[in-house]
This record gives sequence, C-alpha cells and structure tokens, in this order.
Amino acid sequence: MGKHQYGFTIDDNFFDGYEGSEITSADIKVDLTLDRHTTFMEIKGVFEGIVKSECDRCLEELDLELDFETSLLVKFTRTEQEEDNEEVLILDPSESELDMKQFFYDYVCLALPLQKVHREGECDPRMIEKLEKLRGESDILPEGRTPFDKLKDLMN
Repeated sequence: MGKHQYGFTIDDNFFDGYEGSEITSADIKVDLTLDRHTTFMEIKGVFEGIVKSECDRCLEELDLELDFETSLLVKFTRTEQEEDNEEVLILDPSESELDMKQFFYDYVCLALPLQKVHREGECDPRMIEKLEKLRGESDILPEGRTPFDKLKDLMN
C-alpha cells in the first residue's frame, strides 16, 4: 500500500522483442509513480527521450523526440462485471505481478507522429531526386479527363 517511485530506461533491447517494430533504436527515460490502494492501483508514467525510426519520405534514419505522460488504473476484483478498456485494467486480487511491457510498447508507438519525416531540406537528396523523377513520369490526363471516364462508358 502507498506510493512507490520507479525509474528506468527503455533502450534498443526492449524493442528487439517486437518483430516489425517501427522503432529501430531508443533511449527513453521512464519515471513511474505507482499508488497502491486496497481495491485499485493507479500508475502514472512520464516518458522522455529519443527514438530512431525510418523517414517515410527518404527512408533514412530519423530521430524523434518523445515527451509524454500516461496513466493506467488497475482494479482488483474477482468478478468480470467491467470490461478492460484503455485506461482501466481488471486484475484478480490474487495476482502478484503486473507485466507492463506491452503497455510501454503501445504508449511509445502511439506517441509517434502519424507522418515521420525529416524537416524540409534534411532528407537524403538522392532519394528526393528519384522521387521527383518518378513524380514527373506519372500518367498525365488531358484537361477535363479523369481516370474514371472509361467507367462511365460502360454504363451506356
């Protein structure tokens, strides 16, 4: 019972266990506060650090800064009246361990931006040049025409 503080680092070894992870490298400092009560436990976390991922535009390595807070409520109950959801986890009171590994992985992945790209001008110039060439080779339709015009002909 009471409050407990934990501090640790999430590094490359942590993400090695997740095949196909977008994160190739990490150095994240985690500070957890666990507040244990008789029927529930509140877990609050502060995550700060840098992860490396692949740039969506040029495919080169990209450093992404992370700085976010999370919270999770763990209720101890023998009945399954309530369903687990994103913020509440139901555990049997006889459970003596709580593996937070999947939660940490999910929190970090959800903190990543939807589009992971270098700032303008920082991408690999060779890849940008190739992308520009490919953009110019696309099929250009005459003005007023769309790719769906042929489908309209099928209706007649």
